[in-house]
Amino acid sequence: MTGGEKRWLILGILLGALIAASVYVIQQYRQYRLQSPQAQEEADAADTPDAMPATANDPGTVSAVQLTEDEQKSIGVETVEVKRQTIRKEIRAPGKVVEPETGLSTISARISGRIDKLLLNVTGENVARGQQVALIYSPEIFTAGEEYRLALENRQRLAASKEAEAVRQADELVRASRRRLEIRGLTPQQIDEIASTSEKPLEIAVYSQMSGIVTKRNVAEGQYVKEGDVLFEIADLSTVWVQADIFESDIPLIRNGQAARIMAPTIPGSMRGVISFLQPAIDPQTRTMTVRIQVSNAQMRLRPGMFVQVSLETPLGTDVVAVPRSAVLDTGKEKVVYVAKENGIFEKRSIEAATTGDEYYSVSKGVEPGERVVTHGNFLIDSQTRLTGTVTGLFGGSKAFGTEASPSNYTLTFRSDPSPPRGGTDGTFHVTVTGPDGKPVSDAQVQMTLVMPAMPAMGMGEMRSSITLRWNGTEYTGTGPVSMAGPWNITVEARGGGQLLAVYRSRFDAR
Repeated sequence: MTGGEKRWLILGILLGALIAASVYVIQQYRQYRLQSPQAQEEADAADTPDAMPATANDPGTVSAVQLTEDEQKSIGVETVEVKRQTIRKEIRAPGKVVEPETGLSTISARISGRIDKLLLNVTGENVARGQQVALIYSPEIFTAGEEYRLALENRQRLAASKEAEAVRQADELVRASRRRLEIRGLTPQQIDEIASTSEKPLEIAVYSQMSGIVTKRNVAEGQYVKEGDVLFEIADLSTVWVQADIFESDIPLIRNGQAARIMAPTIPGSMRGVISFLQPAIDPQTRTMTVRIQVSNAQMRLRPGMFVQVSLETPLGTDVVAVPRSAVLDTGKEKVVYVAKENGIFEKRSIEAATTGDEYYSVSKGVEPGERVVTHGNFLIDSQTRLTGTVTGLFGGSKAFGTEASPSNYTLTFRSDPSPPRGGTDGTFHVTVTGPDGKPVSDAQVQMTLVMPAMPAMGMGEMRSSITLRWNGTEYTGTGPVSMAGPWNITVEARGGGQLLAVYRSRFDAR
């Protein structure tokens, strides 16, 4: 054989191998299309002329679905009307009750002497304005009192004198001696008592200049004090301060004069207060700013040192298009609502939310006042749509426009034990596969999938578990975990001979 013939022979062998490989790949692909339910569903959807096109960012969704009244009742669909209203946000922060600096005072000794008697002895005792709190013996007051009496007697003797200068000097002496007593803290009544009696004044009363509670006692009976020594410290708690720590992100929503609610386990209901001061600096460690709230405390329901909860309600917008937060599905990339139309049609809309309140979103684009949005049941509609591309499997005949449920010669029945299953436990599931002849099928491969779709608004990802059900002589059974309470989507597939026999889709709410 010549060299040219050898080359042609090698080329022929290679070409034959390439053709054989191509045929094998094509056969495998066709077999996969026949065996794969997902591929078959995609092919069926492509062959359906009226099917709605999938969105670019989510190829498994449709723009609208249609439900019968019974289907809506089975999943508890609820809608509300979109209106214009005020959007509010509640800011909650921990707080602590403190004594008001403007309500603090002291009772000091105006004279030097010995404490003969204390009329306040217990810290925490109430004291009223003008109340006697102590009696002090003071030699200085005794001397000054004697001078005052002598000045009075001298003026009385000179009252009938014709010497005007002597009378004037006697009056000046009385005024000066009285002034010395006033400077030492004696009241006009005490000075008049000195003038009206010949008895020696041994004790001088000390009076409180404000009402409040004794927070500290600094003296004891028999103790000598000097002029200016603090005898008692008083706090007026008819008004208290609550200091609350506001996170840095919420600071732009806080202002002076803003109303606040104060709550604590020991307080029935709540109390009202007003922000009176904003700390100019932020704590570098906690990244919070302290605000001072002034609260009327006539009934002494708040006491210094108590920990409380502070609630500040701030309007974010007025007369704006508002959508309830329960109506909005946040996928992370977009916010979606389902708008209720006539004839049970629910249209999927992407919205633009300007601000987020506690109960509502302020919407700048996507819905208009007067339209109705789904607030309950929207999660189930959307989650099943994302899983299957339609809602037919979940609601037993509902339509994603133009797509119809395909009839099957095999049927599946499903039940769970307990019914419904309990979250956080294992459930037992039972499936019966019935063939076209009405007899149970015992040689199928039955696989069950439980899916709780992701909830981005709650920061929770999708949960999924797969359970193989085995023939026990009368039905297919299997046990698997239901990890938490809430809505679960069920998909049961029965296969036999490499073909998909039947699919069952439903849902349950784990307790």
